[in-house]
Amino acid sequence: MNQLQIVISIILFLWLLLCSMQDMKKKRINIYLILAGFLVVLISTVWNGEFNILYHLGGMSLGLLLLCISFITKGQIGVGDGLIVCITGLCLGFSRNAMLLLISLFGSAIFSIVLLSFRLAGRKKAIPFVPFLLFGYMGVLIFG
Repeated sequence: MNQLQIVISIILFLWLLLCSMQDMKKKRINIYLILAGFLVVLISTVWNGEFNILYHLGGMSLGLLLLCISFITKGQIGVGDGLIVCITGLCLGFSRNAMLLLISLFGSAIFSIVLLSFRLAGRKKAIPFVPFLLFGYMGVLIFG
């Protein structure tokens, strides 16, 4: 991993941290924050000089799938979550973004089971997903 990739990883981590805090506090993510993350990731990816359209579109495909599911389920999955997975896909490609999404889904499932088991939340309780994406991203940085 070269120095620019390390800087991109740190920027993506900090951006996910900001999005997580906003998601936990407001249960939504400001579109300008999402747009800023997209622009920074896109510019840094092109600047890195390793731009491969198939690699990046493949990474974004999981986020696009989440966006489709969001529209089909009328917002049960947030649009912001899908957009964030699109942006992480630009950086990570398909396989690492799939790993991020799997770790995130697993983490949110365990968290939900704990909430339900201790009756701290009902079945219809919405939980913020971006903190789990941050958790998944840390897993990808460590293991992927």
